[in-house]
This record gives sequence, structure tokens and C-alpha cells, in this order.
Amino acid sequence: MLNPLFLWFLPLALVPIALHLITLYRLRTLELPTYRFLMDSYIQQRRKIKLLEFLLMLLRTAFVALIVFLLARPVLQKFNFLGGQSGRDVAIVIDAGAPMGLRTGGSTSLERAQTVARKIVELLAKDDHVALIRAGEKPEVLLNRFASQPAAIDQEIGKIKVGASPSNIAAALEDIFNTTPRGTRIIYVLTDGNKRGWSGLRGHPVTRLAGTDNQLVVMNVGPTEPVVNLAAVGDPPRALNTIVGLPVMLSATVVNTSKDRPKDTTLSVMLDDQQVTQMNLSLQPGQRITRAVTLTPSKPGLLRGKFQLPADAFPDDDAYLFALNVAPKLNVLVVAPPPATPGAPESADLFLRTALSAPLAAEWGDQTPVDTKKIASSLEVTAIPPASLTDALIANVDVIMLSNVPLDATWGPKLRKFVETGGGLFIFPGPAVVPAPYNTYIFGSPATPTPNGLPGWNLPGFTLESPVGNVDDEAGFLPVTGIDLSHPIFSAFNEQGSEYFGTVRIYRHFPIKLPLGGHPGAGRSSVLMRLPDRTPMLVESRLGEGHLLVAGFSATPDWSNLPLKPEFVPILLRGVAYARRAPNVEATAAVKPNEPATIRITDRWNDAQVEATDPTGKPTAIALHRDGTKLVGGMIETGRKGFYNFRVTPRAASGSGVPDRIDMGFAVNLDISGADFDALSEAQMRQTLEPMKITYLRGSSNDPVLASQLTQKREIWRTLIWVMFAVIGVEFLLATLRPSGPAVTRGPGRPAGFRERLAQRINRLLAGASTEGD
Repeated sequence: MLNPLFLWFLPLALVPIALHLITLYRLRTLELPTYRFLMDSYIQQRRKIKLLEFLLMLLRTAFVALIVFLLARPVLQKFNFLGGQSGRDVAIVIDAGAPMGLRTGGSTSLERAQTVARKIVELLAKDDHVALIRAGEKPEVLLNRFASQPAAIDQEIGKIKVGASPSNIAAALEDIFNTTPRGTRIIYVLTDGNKRGWSGLRGHPVTRLAGTDNQLVVMNVGPTEPVVNLAAVGDPPRALNTIVGLPVMLSATVVNTSKDRPKDTTLSVMLDDQQVTQMNLSLQPGQRITRAVTLTPSKPGLLRGKFQLPADAFPDDDAYLFALNVAPKLNVLVVAPPPATPGAPESADLFLRTALSAPLAAEWGDQTPVDTKKIASSLEVTAIPPASLTDALIANVDVIMLSNVPLDATWGPKLRKFVETGGGLFIFPGPAVVPAPYNTYIFGSPATPTPNGLPGWNLPGFTLESPVGNVDDEAGFLPVTGIDLSHPIFSAFNEQGSEYFGTVRIYRHFPIKLPLGGHPGAGRSSVLMRLPDRTPMLVESRLGEGHLLVAGFSATPDWSNLPLKPEFVPILLRGVAYARRAPNVEATAAVKPNEPATIRITDRWNDAQVEATDPTGKPTAIALHRDGTKLVGGMIETGRKGFYNFRVTPRAASGSGVPDRIDMGFAVNLDISGADFDALSEAQMRQTLEPMKITYLRGSSNDPVLASQLTQKREIWRTLIWVMFAVIGVEFLLATLRPSGPAVTRGPGRPAGFRERLAQRINRLLAGASTEGD
């Protein structure tokens, strides 16, 4: 019984019995010889009338009982008279795509699907076999067992959560049809009918695998009302190497999925649960608005951020998550010989140190570009003479700037290795520099093989020539031209960059000679600044994993007036930011669901161990593989929205300056483009599944068709209605039926007319009534 409480009304069926007993007539016998034969006939007719009245009582009692049973909605358990009937093979597929989290009518689509699934399990017999499949981006079989323990099945149903991407119903059905059924198979797909989740079924081979022994029931538990939803989407941070004090560019997009309703909202930018900024937005139906957001981290470490919207019917897309793995300040090492005369005002490192810190000085005031000042605040600058250079200093810096430093066979190969392993080297030659060692140890091919046999690894593709020019001949001073304004180093200058450098003059310089075609390293260098005769004055090149910047002029004003120009400051700062060493550990900031999140570790930490944790805290060991000069690993199980962590244990020797542990992070967001909630109609669903035949339901767990679709239990209320109508018809016939008396004829062989027969019937009834009264 689906509504057993109505059985309390079953005693009403006794009312016809009581009425029958109350209205019984007792027949008194009166012996009259004259009427003996007439009375014998009357007694026979009375017996028939009593039988009819008894049958009418039974039918009226059955009528009342049928009404009560009809309201109680009984369920009939099928059975086999011959025995040996096996249970059915029932598969319950619950759509767990991201749109199933939409809340309408007080519950989400997933919650309604779980309620229907529990009702299906309740209707199963103990010998039925049930498979529960969670249909996410990949199908997941949660259980495969007999239905004898419904509590365990109910528990698994309650554990199902929506995923971060649309479902793949085609893959779930394919998994079901690729298994051997245990009997007549019934498949229930509980879904919101989202188009993206069902798109893969049109023309899919699985639609031809159903056969005649399978029943497919699709119940749409999605919203029945218009959906008004705002979604926050965005792009991961553009710079993976985020530094304290350096700005990070982000892009936030808000989408109004409604097709007919405008919406006003507030977008908040959060960083470690602290609001950084806020903006008001007004969106028309279907409109997308994108806003650029700049964040400047003030502390190193893992920072968790998000673009947050007020809560609505679909809270899963109200926040776009991202992670910032912020490295400490950049360590810049300036190497320059000491002044020839102690206390000389123009030492080789003076102008470099001054330019790197100048934006922080108070006298620069409001004219300092904001990004330039931020770069300057992110630097830790150390100046040393060449004699103080050590292996430990090289290992712990990001950028090395050489100013008028002669090179030898000891430090040349070490500086080259520093660049090849990811460091940045900025070279300003001067009077003490001899080109040959630079060409041999830095710019040329070494005698040792290239690491991992990578072609062109050690070939910058240019050479430094002997210096030319007379500092005393003003007529020979040369301007600079051909400035590459598209390069990040010159990005502070707009298209009028030539005006900024219009007064720059080069007195003396080292010509930089690029090779003609055919050199394997020629394509790895680019000219950023030239002289009028097209001689390169500033060249940028990749050397291994690092950046190499070589100037043809000195960093002091004795060879050019550029160090005295304001333009020198942004060139140096942006050059440092561009050429900085890649961090020891790099991790993806944000990925799509089920997209691998990579982590890259310097090969100097060969024994490092990495462990990833998902939003639930579940740990996963990450295997590392060598890729060039890096160790690379990836987190594969990224199907849940939220923040994930990488815990890196370098396992380096104590005292080496390597931290004991490094925490990195990344975020996973929903894989929905503007939260598409478009659903298939019944006609579209049937067309998508052709030639498969389906039963399409649009209702709730109380839908009576659910029970009828199960082959073991079936509601019989429709049958009871027909039985009730049959009882009414039989009762009507019996109520109008009376036994007829002897035929009255009128004349020989002619029956009496209607009036005569009616008069005779009335007389007999009156005679019978008077006799009973006596």
C-alpha cells in the first residue's frame, strides 16, 4: 500500500450490511386453503428477491471497499506459480553534472533525483539486482549488488555529490550495456536533461544496443520554472612566477544566464577571505561583462583568491577560485669592481644600485609609474666586488648584473651554468672587459656536451667585438634607434618611445655581432636596441632555461649618457623582472575539472617528494618525471571544485638554505560556459535517443508510473477503477431486476397489453404487502 492510512476507512464497508439487516422483512405464515397455490408461488418469488437483496448488499459493500482501496493505492507483488523466477536487473543512473546543483522549489535537482532513487529501491524485491551509477564527466559505479539490504543502497545514494563539469550520460549508458544482464533489465536515468550532458548521445552506438529486453525510463527532475542565475568565470593568473610586490593581472567575467531578466549585482575580489576590491555591475539578459583586476601580493606563500557574487539559485558558480603561489622578493646580485680611487663618485655599481632603488625614493613623488615602483619594492639588491663572488651566492640569487667585470676561466663556466639552469644574467661591459673570455665561456659553444643533448642549448648566437668610439669626439656620438617597444623590457614606453630616447647618445661601445643565417643559435637572440648603422646595442637571448641580456655600452656615464636618463630606470627594473630565475617550484594556478594540474621542480632537488591533497583532504602521492632540466608531476584527480594543495619536501641537506617544506596550491572551477541550463524537451530527448524506445517521465518520486515500470511490483489502482465501474453496473442491473409473475393473456394466445400487465403487477405487490403486514 502506498497510502495505508486510508485503510482506516475500511469499516465503512459494513454500512451496507447494517442497512440490509435493518430493512429485512419477516414473513408471517397464514394458512388459507383458498390461496394455498397462490402463496406457494409468492414464497418462491420472495426467496429470489431475498437472494437479489443479499447480492446487492455484497456489491454495495464491495463498492465502498473498492473506494477505500483505490485511495490507498495498493501495489501488487507479482509471483510465479511454477517457481524459479529470477529477480530483475535494475540500473539507476543519477546525473551528477554541475547543473544538477541548481536549487528550485526548495530543493536541488540532485536532491530530487536522490529522492526518486530511494523510492525505486523501496519498490524493488529482495532478489532484484541493482547497480547504482553516478554519471559525472566519467561514469562511476557506486555499488552492484542485490536489493536485499536497501539501507546500504540508500547510504550510497546519499553520498552522491554534483561534480564540477557537465555529465556524460552516453558513457554511463555504454558502461551498462557493455555488461551482461542478469534478467530483464530496467534502466532509470534521473536527470535534469541538460543539453551538454546528453549531447554525446545523438548518433551514439549505445542507442542501438538497447534491444527488446531492456526498458529505459528517463525521469526529468530538473527545474520547471525559469532560471535566473549569475555566474562568475575568469582566467587563471597570467604569471605563474608571482613575486611579492609584483602586480598580477587577472580577468573576471560575470554572465547573466537569464534570457529575459536584467540583473544588478556586486562582484567582490577576495584574497585569503579578505576583500581586496569590489565593483557594481548591471547585466542585461544573456550579457557577459569582463573586468580586469590587478592584485599585488604583500606576503610570500600560498594565497587563495576568488571572484565572489551574492548567492543565488545555483551557488556553485557564484565564485571563481584561483591560487597565487607567491615567491619571496627577487634577489639581485650586482657584481662590479671597486672604484680605482677609494671614495670615487662613479663606481661601476653606483648607477645600477641607484636605478634599481630610485622609484622608492621620496623625491620621485607621484611621477613614478606604479608598476615600476612595485617592481623596485620587490627587489633585494646586494652589491659585491668580483673577488667576493662565491658558489653559494650564485645558487641563491635570481638575477646577476655584471658591470665592467673581466671574465676568467673560473667564473665564466659557472655563470654560464647559472643561466642555463634558469638564472638571469645582465651584462654591461666596460673598460676592463676583454671580449674574448665572454665569447668563449658565455656566448660560444663549450667543450662539454649540451645537457640532455638538446640542440642549440648553449648557443646565444652572437659575439662581442672590440670597443669602438672616442669619448672625446662629440661629433662621433651616436643616437639609438630601432627600439623594440613590443618587448616586455620596453613596455613602459608607448608608441612614442623614440621620443623618450631621442636625446640618448652613445660615446663608445662594444659592437655586438649577430651571425648570418645558418647558425643554429641565431634564432634564439633578438635585438632590442640598435645604432643608426643597425649595430645591435642591446640583445636578449635564451641560454638554456635562463635569460641573457647583453648591452654594448657601459652602465656608467663615461661611455653614454643613458645611465643619467630617467629611461634607464624602467629598462633595468623591467629587465630584472623579465630575466629573473624561474622559481624552484612552479604550480598551475587554476585548471578545469579533470584536467591535470602540473607541478615543476628544479632538478637540483632530485630527491624531492610531492604529495597533493584535494578539497576533502584526501592525500595523493605525485610521481615525478624528468623533463629537460625539470622534474615534472601532475595531479590527475581534479574532478571536484575547490582548492588543492601540493606539499613539496625537497629532502636537501641541512644548512643548504633549502626550506624543509614548500606549500603550493591550485584551484578547480566548474567547467560551464556561463552556466548553461538549457534542457532537452521530451521530443528532443526521444529524438536524441533514436532508435531506442524510452519511457519519459516528468514528475517526482510519487509518480505512479514508477511502480508500474518495475516488473516485480505494480500499482493496481487503474484496475480497481474498472472493477468499481463493473460493480456499479452489476448493482444497477440487479437493483432493477425482479422475478416476473405468470403471464396474463388477453384472448386466446394473445399477451396482455402494457396497462393490463402493469395493473396486475401492482395488484400482486399490494397483495404481497398486505399479506406480509398480516
